[in-house]
Formats: sequence, C-alpha cells, structure tokens
Amino acid sequence: MLNHPRVVVIALILVAVSTFNYLTTAANAVRIQQSGPIIAVNPSSVVIKVGDSTSVNLTLTNSPASLGKVCFGVEDFPTSGFVTTIVPPCATVQSSIPVAVLTVEATPAAAPQSFTAYVVATSGNWTERVPISITVEPAMPAWIPWSIILVFVLILLIPLMIKKKRR
Repeated sequence: MLNHPRVVVIALILVAVSTFNYLTTAANAVRIQQSGPIIAVNPSSVVIKVGDSTSVNLTLTNSPASLGKVCFGVEDFPTSGFVTTIVPPCATVQSSIPVAVLTVEATPAAAPQSFTAYVVATSGNWTERVPISITVEPAMPAWIPWSIILVFVLILLIPLMIKKKRR
C-alpha cells in the first residue's frame, strides 16, 4: 500500500504543511518575545513634594499597527494622597511620539514615601505593565518646623528665667 504513488505524495504534502505551520508558529513566538516593550515612560522615576504634581510622558514604541487604539491606566498607587490623570486616556499608535501624559499629584494627605507603581496599557487581548518609581518628599524640610517650635519655647522660657534671676 505504501508503494502507491498517490499515498506517498499525500504523506509528503501533509508532512510539509505541518512543518510549515510549526515553523510559522515558532517564528511568530520569537518575534513577539524579541519585540521588547511597547510602552516607554519618561521619566521612569519622579520625585514629588507633598502638595505638588509632576508629568510623565507615555510613548508607544516598537508597536505593531495592528494594536490600533491603546488605553492607559495606573496600578499600585496608595489608596489615599494621590490624584492621577492620563490625558488622553486612549490613543492610537504613533511610533516615538508621546501619545499621552500621566499627571501625578501628591495631595497634602500624601505621606513621604517611596514606592513603585505601574502604567498599564491595553488593546484588545494585549496588556503591558511598565513600572514607574515615585518618591514623595515633605513639602518643607523637617528642621524648619522643629526650629520654629524651639524658638517659641525659648521665647516662653526666657521671661521665666529673667524673673528667677531678679529674685
């Protein structure tokens, strides 16, 4: 039965088709893994004083045009003390051009701290999370309120000390 030419030809065709499908799938997997990140966050590390805000550019790089519309969000910000806005919340793919701006405001309720949050981009089934380091500093250095308290205490104590010396 294997000597029949049609059976041999059909078997060879099936082997060729399955090999082609395997190689195409493997090539696509390698291409996806090698494409690198699609979102760039600039700057990737920010320092904010309590009561201030800062802006971060979101750029789509290495992005295939098939993504189309990409929507942005943020994750892992503390539950209080921060207001984040992304304008526009969704954008179309444009290589190397900032397509959105993330604004981070540290309200007076924000505690001085350092943490890592994430900018999240989604388009259909595709999602990418890019870290951004946030450092929150006090609005004024700690020595200023302590020195004001010290001066106030000294002003209160000096008259008492002068009265003791007169007696």
